[in-house]
Amino acid sequence: MKTKNRRFFFTTVLVLLFILPTIVLAQGNGFTESFDDATLMEWEAPGATVEEGVLKIADGGFALHFGDWFEITLTLKFRFSGEGEGVVNYYFRDEGRYGVVFSENMLFLEKETPQGMETLGDAKAATLQPDTWNDLKIIVSNGQHQIYLNDELQVTITDSNPLETGAVMFNSRGLTLEFDDLSVQGTPSHGAMLEGEPPPEGEEALPEDEAPPMIDGVPEVGKTNAPTTDTTQPTNTSQTKDSLMQELFSSQANPTDLTTFLINMVLAAIAAFILSLVYIHWGSSLSNRRKFAANFMLMTITTTFIILVVRSSVALSLGLVGALSIVRFRTAVKEPEELAYLFFAIGIGIGLGDNQRLITLLALVIGIIIIGLNKLLRRAEADVNLHLSIASQQPAKVELEQIESVLRQHTAKMKLLRFDETAEMLEAGFLVEFQEMGQLNVTKQELRALSENIEITFMDNKGVW
Repeated sequence: MKTKNRRFFFTTVLVLLFILPTIVLAQGNGFTESFDDATLMEWEAPGATVEEGVLKIADGGFALHFGDWFEITLTLKFRFSGEGEGVVNYYFRDEGRYGVVFSENMLFLEKETPQGMETLGDAKAATLQPDTWNDLKIIVSNGQHQIYLNDELQVTITDSNPLETGAVMFNSRGLTLEFDDLSVQGTPSHGAMLEGEPPPEGEEALPEDEAPPMIDGVPEVGKTNAPTTDTTQPTNTSQTKDSLMQELFSSQANPTDLTTFLINMVLAAIAAFILSLVYIHWGSSLSNRRKFAANFMLMTITTTFIILVVRSSVALSLGLVGALSIVRFRTAVKEPEELAYLFFAIGIGIGLGDNQRLITLLALVIGIIIIGLNKLLRRAEADVNLHLSIASQQPAKVELEQIESVLRQHTAKMKLLRFDETAEMLEAGFLVEFQEMGQLNVTKQELRALSENIEITFMDNKGVW
C-alpha cells in the first residue's frame, strides 16, 4: 500500500510540474515584439524603421504601439548614440503619460499631464553608455513604479495621483535609438482601442494633417483639434453627488473577457479533479471519501465563477456578503479534514477567480507535496474502508486468535475496535481494509469455516477500491 502511495505522489507532482509552464505563459495579458516584421503592424511609427530585427528611431521620430494597459511589467533592450535624450513612454494617452528618460550616465522618470511636466525621480546610471545594449525593466503596481537597469533597481517611486491606463511609445530627442525584445505584460483596459482595432462606430480616425500637434517629436498631451467647450461654469453639487454614487455602484473593474473566463473555469475543473484524487488516496476521513470528493469540482467552479463576477462591481460584492449572512450550509462536516479540503477548494476558486493563476497553481503544488510527504512519513495506521462485526456463541464459539489469523491473511490493514467475551459468547468489532472484492469473499468463507453459528456483518465505511 505504501508503494502505491509513493507512485501516486510522484505521478501527481510530475503532472503538476508539466502543467506549470502552460499556466505561467497564460498568466496575465500583454504582447511581445521581437521586431522581425519590418512592416511594424499595430504600430504608428513615423521616423522609425526595422533593420536586422531591431527597431531604429531617428532624431525626432517616435513609435507608438496601439493599446491601453495598466498594472504593467515592461521589459526591453535598448541602445543609443548621439547627444540628446531617449524616452520610453507608458500609460500614454491624452490625459497624460509617464516617461523613462535616459541619456549618457543619466536616467529619470517624468510625468506629463495637461497641467504641465514634473520629474518624479532620477538616478545616476553609470552603466548607461552610448553604443551599449542595456536591459530596462519597468514594473507598475498600485501607483508604485520600479525601474531596473541591467537587473539593478534604480528608482522606486509612488505617484500619489497616478495615471490610469495608456499605450506604449518610444521617442527620440536628439538620439538615434535602437530597441529589441520588447515585452509588455499587463491588463488591457475595457473599451480601449486595442491592437489596431478600428475606431468606434460613428468615429473616424484623424487624418495625418489633422493629427494632434507634436512637441519634441511627441504628440502633445491633452491637445486635439476637437472644438473646445467652456469648462468654467459652476458645478451643480447634487449632480456631483449623483455622479459619485453612480461611479461607486458601477463596474469598478474590467468585465471579464470570454477567453479569460474559459481559461479560469477549465483550470478550476483540473485543479479540483487533482485535489479530489489527493483526498481519495491520502485522506483519512471516516466518511466515504469518493462521494465527498465529488463536491470539490462544483465547489471550485462555483467559487471561481462568483469571484469573476463580483470582482467587477462593488455593489455585487456587497450583495454577496449580504446573501452569505443569511444562507447557511446545512451539510454537517463530520471531521476537520473535510473542512480543510473544502477551504482548499474554495481558496483555489478564489485565486483563479482573481486571475492569480500562477500563485494558485503554486499553492496547489505546495499543498499536495506537503500532504503527500505527511502521508508517506507518518507512522502507518489502519486506513480502513469497512466495519466488520463478528459474533459467535456456544457450543461452537470461536476464539479471538482464530479471527485475527484469518483477517491478517486477507486484509491490507486491520484495527480492533471492540471485544466482548463471556463463557457463552464472543463479540468483536474491527476496522478492516480490502483492496478488492475477492479478498472480502475469501475472508467471509474462511470465517464461516471456523464455526457454522458465527454471525458476520460488514458495514460500508469508504467503499472497496
